[in-house]
Parts: sequence; C-alpha cells; structure tokens
Amino acid sequence: MNEMTTRSNPRSPGQSAFLAREVAIPSTLTGHSRSVKYLLLILIALVLTSCASSTDPPMTIIAPDQAGSTHLAPAAVDPIDGESIPPPLTEATPAIIIEPSFPAPTATSIPPSVGVPLEELSILSPGPGSMVNSPIQVKGYGGPSLNNRVQVRLIAEDGRLLSEGYSFLYSFPGRPGLFYIKMPFESQLVAERAWLEVRSFEDYFGMLRHLMTVEVTILSTGSDRIYPAIHGAEKLTIFQPREENVIAGGSVLIQGAGWVDQDVPLRIEIINRAGDVLGSGQVELDAPAVGQLGTFSVEITYQTSQQQWARIGVYELHDEVPGLVHYTSVGVWLGP
Repeated sequence: MNEMTTRSNPRSPGQSAFLAREVAIPSTLTGHSRSVKYLLLILIALVLTSCASSTDPPMTIIAPDQAGSTHLAPAAVDPIDGESIPPPLTEATPAIIIEPSFPAPTATSIPPSVGVPLEELSILSPGPGSMVNSPIQVKGYGGPSLNNRVQVRLIAEDGRLLSEGYSFLYSFPGRPGLFYIKMPFESQLVAERAWLEVRSFEDYFGMLRHLMTVEVTILSTGSDRIYPAIHGAEKLTIFQPREENVIAGGSVLIQGAGWVDQDVPLRIEIINRAGDVLGSGQVELDAPAVGQLGTFSVEITYQTSQQQWARIGVYELHDEVPGLVHYTSVGVWLGP
C-alpha cells in the first residue's frame, strides 16, 4: 500500500519546491521583458516627438476668401537697422494680384482722313534713339536715285559733318532697293547727339529729290544699343501737283499731308536746276497735335520768263540745330 502510494506520488516535498521554483522563474522573466518593451516604446515615442518638434510646423492652405481674416505671426525685427523682416513666402501666403483681371480700356483708333504712301527713303537700322559706336552699320531702303546710289551723312548736334559716304541701291536702275554702308566717325565726347541723313537725287539734273533723318546718340566708348525701325508711311508727301506736271500763270497750288516733330511751320521752295529760288513760302500743318497726321494747302507765286524745269520742295527744319529734318519734292515744268 505504501509502495503503491509512493509510486503514485513519486515527487517528494523537496522535489515539489524545486519544481515550483522552476515554474516561477519563467513568469518573473516574462514580467521583466514586458517592462523592457514598455521602456522601449516610451523611448521611441520621445524620439519621434523630438523629431516632429524640430521640423517645420504643418502647412495650412488658406482659402482666398479667408486670407483677410487669418492672423499671421508678427514679423521678426532686424537687430541691425530695426526694420521688420517679413515672414518667408509659403504656399499658405495669400496671392497678391498685380494686374487687373479685366482688360484695361484702350482708345479707339481713328482711321486717317487721307492716305499717304510708303516712305521714299528709310533707314531701317539703326533706328531712332539708338546708341552707336564707330563705325555705324547703316541699313536702309529707298530710291530711285541718280546713278542708282544714295548719299549718307552723319551730322553732330552743332552742325559738324562727322562722316559722309555713298551707297549703291541693290535694285535695277530707276527702282528702289536696299542699301548698306559703314559710317566711321571720331568724337571727343563720351556721348553726343547726332543725325543720320540719307539723300536721293533726281535723274535729270541731279537735284535733291528726297531727304530723311534719324536721331541717334554717338558714343566714344561703351556698347552699342541698336533699336530697329520699320519702313513706314511717308512723313511728308505732296498730292498736288504731280511729277512732271506743266504749270503756268505765275502761281501753283500745293497740297499734301504728313506730320512734324516740332511745332514749326513747313517751308516750301521752288528751285530751278541752277539752284535759284523762283518762289517760296510757308504753311501751318492742319493736324490735331504735333506728331499726328495732318494736311496742308497753300498757293505759292513764282517768277520765270521762260519754261524751265524746277522742283517744288516741302521740308521741315530743326528748331534746335541748323539743318533739315525731312524734305520731299516733285519735279514740274514751270511756264510764265
């Protein structure tokens, strides 16, 4: 009986205590590992919190209608000059509209009352207001002219002739065409006003047919600043009389159109092939303002004892320096 009892319960009290200790050891280790896990989670949370606080604050997108009611943080102050430093621009900064959302009103262009032809002589480069060094690369279009060439001059603001030359027209004789020329010059000033002048001449007696000018600034040092020009409308044109008309009676009605750069009257001269002035006068341009298209009409008397060839010239003078701004003419036969 005792044997059977001993076999059925083979563990003695000492063994039971040993087993209890063996069972208790894993539970103690399990509690310790949980504490370590909790500590690791707390450390990770602290690290993430510190990283999040060191970065920029979260971006907030503000609607345009709520931009005015948003309270922005006060701007920082520069410690040196005491001026406020605006906050940096972000996507949350309200947009500032510089241009209006609707087109600005523009004046309705009024078509000219008269039609004017294209400019007979035109300098395409350099254009008005250009600043040029020596030599000046001149490109233009015009003609016809005597011997199919035009004269180009550079005149300073005090009337000095700085440069002069001739250029052939790239066209058939009697037809307009392109021309190119280099104009070297010397100037003692750093910058000086000057005028490029182009002249064409008639085929019969070599009289001045047309003249136009472009104001530029010549430089003795520095870089060029070239502005282009267009082949636009004729600045001054004569509608009546026409080329090679026969005129008699001692007077001629001259009508035309154009515009002027200064508030000065137009001058008119009738010159024969010897250079004698047979008649002259002046007329005010009927235009809304200086620089706008207008018309003119005047009757000029002349004196001649025989029929001869002459040119009727209409021109504008400079009001500051001696010289012509623009000159246009027609050739006619004058009789007594």
